[in-house]
Amino acid sequence: MIQWFYRFVKGWLKIELYGKDVTRFLNLCSKHGIDFWNLACIDSEHVSCCISLGSIYNLRPFLRKTKVRMRIILRKGMPFLMFRYRKRKIFFAILAAMLVFTTILSTRIWRIEIIGNTSIGEETLLSYLRKHDISYGTQKESIDNDAMELSLRQDFDPIIWASVYEEGTKLVVCVQEKIASDRIEPEETTGYTDLVAKQDAVVSSIITRNGVPLVKAKDKVKAGDILVCARQEILDDNGEVKEYFYQNADADVIGKVTYDYEDWIPQTRILSKSTGRTHTRYCVRMLNRQVITPDLYAAFSDSESIEDMQQLCLMENFYLPVYVGKITEYEREKEKETISMKAAKDIAIKNLDQFLDNLEENGVSIIDKNVMIEKIDKKYHVYGKIRACEDITKTAPTEMKTISKEPEEKQDEVQTSREGNNE
Repeated sequence: MIQWFYRFVKGWLKIELYGKDVTRFLNLCSKHGIDFWNLACIDSEHVSCCISLGSIYNLRPFLRKTKVRMRIILRKGMPFLMFRYRKRKIFFAILAAMLVFTTILSTRIWRIEIIGNTSIGEETLLSYLRKHDISYGTQKESIDNDAMELSLRQDFDPIIWASVYEEGTKLVVCVQEKIASDRIEPEETTGYTDLVAKQDAVVSSIITRNGVPLVKAKDKVKAGDILVCARQEILDDNGEVKEYFYQNADADVIGKVTYDYEDWIPQTRILSKSTGRTHTRYCVRMLNRQVITPDLYAAFSDSESIEDMQQLCLMENFYLPVYVGKITEYEREKEKETISMKAAKDIAIKNLDQFLDNLEENGVSIIDKNVMIEKIDKKYHVYGKIRACEDITKTAPTEMKTISKEPEEKQDEVQTSREGNNE
């Protein structure tokens, strides 16, 4: 694209070469840096090719030396265009205005491209850039790329690396995020925490790393029961509690749980179907202004519109603040449909599969499912139970206890009084 534009500005010619030494002539030109393109051999003494306007004057000595004749068959480019319309001043005025306009536009950003973001949404990063006065139409010189890279790393914890650079009128923001850890970090608390049951379950297995386990496999637990205690008793020689040792409880407690599943499917539903009729309107958007071709047809009573817009780009990265496209309006009609028992079962199976998929995405392993469907009034009632295995723990603050020293003090007083009586 750039090469075509460069040739158009300089001007080029399509020529034909005749003679017995055409091959020698082309070799001499290539040796002296004269380039040809679109070279086509018509026969052994007849060749057609394209050459730039500036190089045509350097062919004369080689034409004489090889006795090759040349004929110009096509002239293209800006010099010939200007010569043809040299008396039309308005045309050149418009052309000059376009060149000035394009030069001004080339100093601003008209497209922002974000690469590498996964956990952080694109709209979040665009809003962040707007807060730092970087948006569509911002001067390139006013953007401090190094400072923006540092701000992105400091203000967004997931971002560990960032690169901000310009390509033509496009600003590229490339980021790299941290790799998510498989284990969820525990919430920060002021004290020590126990592991308690988050729901009723039957313990399937328990692996304790820190703390004192209070349950074992096959035990039934209720929501809120302590599974692993963060408090550990240290006994003296008499088997009495001497002190308490605390550490955050840490364990893998897998339990069998039961989910109650329920779903209602209406017997009748309203469907919106496309009729196949469409209306198409074209539009041009520049900055905050938009021009749309008039609607020459009667409006649909029920329809949906799809907008397909593309930003103009002169070269690979020279984007302009101009969008062109079309707006297609599709006519739709609503109709009432009665759902049979067979269709209701298909819908129920689809909804149940989606429910089970959501559970499995959260680390729940499905053991068994028992779901039934029945018709009640004008609806289908889907209900049942789902048995599964999952981690049943959650953290809760542990109860802090202290050792009472009153008995020891009383014993000391009794012993002292005895010693005084003996004296």
